[in-house]
Amino acid sequence: MAEWIGPGTQVLDLDGRTAIPGFVESHNHPEFFGMTLAAQVDAGSPSNDCIADIVHRVEQAVADEEPGAWIRGYRYDDSLLADDRHPTLTDLDPVSPDNPVLLTHVSGHFCVANSAALRFAGIDATTPDPPGGRIARDSSGQPSGLLIEGAAFMVNSLVPSRGGDEAVEALRLAGAEYARHGVTTVHDTGVGLIGGTAGLDAYRALVRAGGLLTRVRGYLFHDLVPGLDEGTPEAPDPTADDDCFSLTGVKIVADGSIQGLTGCLAEGYTCAPDEHGMMLLDPDDLGRKIAALDAAGWQVAVHGNGDAAIDAIINGYEQLGVEPGRRRRHRIEHCQTVREDQLDRMAANDVLASFFVKHVYYWGDRHRDRFLGPERARRISPLASARSRGLTFGLHSDTPVTPVPPLEGIWCAVNRITRNGDVLGPEQAIDIDAALRAYTIDAAYLGGEESSRGSLEVGKLADLAVLSADITTVAPETIRSLAVDATVVGGKVVHTSPKLDSAPWSGGLRIGSRHAR
Repeated sequence: MAEWIGPGTQVLDLDGRTAIPGFVESHNHPEFFGMTLAAQVDAGSPSNDCIADIVHRVEQAVADEEPGAWIRGYRYDDSLLADDRHPTLTDLDPVSPDNPVLLTHVSGHFCVANSAALRFAGIDATTPDPPGGRIARDSSGQPSGLLIEGAAFMVNSLVPSRGGDEAVEALRLAGAEYARHGVTTVHDTGVGLIGGTAGLDAYRALVRAGGLLTRVRGYLFHDLVPGLDEGTPEAPDPTADDDCFSLTGVKIVADGSIQGLTGCLAEGYTCAPDEHGMMLLDPDDLGRKIAALDAAGWQVAVHGNGDAAIDAIINGYEQLGVEPGRRRRHRIEHCQTVREDQLDRMAANDVLASFFVKHVYYWGDRHRDRFLGPERARRISPLASARSRGLTFGLHSDTPVTPVPPLEGIWCAVNRITRNGDVLGPEQAIDIDAALRAYTIDAAYLGGEESSRGSLEVGKLADLAVLSADITTVAPETIRSLAVDATVVGGKVVHTSPKLDSAPWSGGLRIGSRHAR
């Protein structure tokens, strides 16, 4: 590097730290994440040990609001509560008789509404289950408050916005957290999933204002693609893209979540052998949508947790055939219980994957002991099997479902340690280099952006993270304890740690234009 140093060059001594390419987070929900950061009620565990703790937080929020105002809470996880169940309206109604309350599950696939919220939505004992969803009911047939998959959207879509700037502020809050953890590019796999086209408008407003701290590759929620239901979707508009924000992908949700028993499995759940989960789209309809989007020039990313859903997704991709010289780069998101034979089919059809590897730590014990049994659980996120077939894949945190830090995701991929301290499927672990690639250059490949980011090379975007030590030489079990001491996006320093002398960094890196390369 010394030969490149000239009289106008700013030289920064990292003092033993390590510079790496900025992390590329290949599956996240920034607007949803930002909303949880600004939530009236944090219903997550920790710090809530039981339903009574969550109810107490709701009661406090009600006291701070006017009668009739909505109360939103996020991140509750029934599998981590001492009660070992979802909250119900019976829990919420006594502390919220006049305020509609909606608590969203950590997975985003369920919510719990109190009676006031159900009345607002017009949901009662006579309301039929919507397509791809279910209204949970008590023994007398009355709604219990739990709304599953498509039914959750019946109420979510009715919650009034807190103002036109709500989505913008949510994205700002999320962006600051990404920067703090060394993330320089985020794949938003569900633009518009929360607030419709307002989410897309918020991104473009932030780009115009220069307020987008990290680059974003957007995947538009399929319901928002004009003409898709008729089989003639509008094509992506590449002229609207720039280095800060691009929208050339579409997100489809094929099934639910394993921890909610809605991920669609070929074999039943261990705890409920007759329950196989659910497809949120008819497989034939899924195949038609994939074909129409591919023909229109969109990249397709389909959420698939259960192996039965993954079969349907691969079937949809297989119908497209393999064209020599064309890399479609269609994806399967989460890909949690993918089988060996399905990995073979993915490799044969050039299908990519973004694995939700943090499931191993956060829910691995539950998957083994309750949902999937020991054999299926040890294979969740089978990274080694995927790598042995030459599949390109990214890793992700699905924030706000799990915390952002990519270092934790790399730690999970390398060690496969559960929350209880057990090793789950050690044969599916990968080495540090492969895991680092899955959060940098390989994740960039998933977005078709490996020529501009994901590695530190001449001509690429000046996006990097500065770690407290060399991730490739530390003991594998210590990876997640490393610190991100600085994050640089396009030559602009967007985060510095208090441990780093920030004075030399304050002016940014003088290595190019506003979109420095």
